[in-house]
Amino acid sequence: MTEDLHVDPNAVVAVLRRRIDELTYENAVLAVAVDQLQVQLRQRADAVGG
Repeated sequence: MTEDLHVDPNAVVAVLRRRIDELTYENAVLAVAVDQLQVQLRQRADAVGG
């Protein structure tokens, strides 16, 4: 016997918005980390004459 699952659409939207905020933050942190690594790689390449 199965029962219908009742989900509050507002709760779903709230959860999705929180997750979007988390992913946006994580994306920004990772973008900064990538930028920093690229700078370090350029500096190392310049130091060895590359």
